[in-house]
Amino acid sequence: MICIVMNITCANKPVNNVDLARRLILKSSYAIVVVKNGVVLSKRRGKGIQPFLEAIEELQHTMYGSTIGDRILGKASALLCVYVKAKEVYALHATSKAKDVLKKHEIYVRVDKTVDHIRNKTGNGFCPFEKLLKNIDSPKQAYEVLKKTLCE
Repeated sequence: MICIVMNITCANKPVNNVDLARRLILKSSYAIVVVKNGVVLSKRRGKGIQPFLEAIEELQHTMYGSTIGDRILGKASALLCVYVKAKEVYALHATSKAKDVLKKHEIYVRVDKTVDHIRNKTGNGFCPFEKLLKNIDSPKQAYEVLKKTLCE
């Protein structure tokens, strides 16, 4: 299901995609939002990397040149942003590694707080997706590994 909202403007001035993505993440429980040209293409709730993978399946090439808003951005999410050829990314929290991945691929990134690492759901270890992709730097390979892992 694609959730399309009107092209949003304030006082006849187009809203910045990163600002719109940030507003949606901060004022909701969405895990990920996809914005393009002032239009919200997708808003998803959920845990882990699943909402991002669902957005990719739903939108596919429509995500090219979009702005991704992600609540928690680790290396896994950053590689998916590169995979979909996002133009820019907003994250409430992001790891330095995730920011480095995006900068390496010349994707603008705005982060409210940089963290050392992402914890697992119980808080007693590292995020399993970050561990899974520790030695993977290819966006395509990361997508395939994540998709396969979540489909098992």
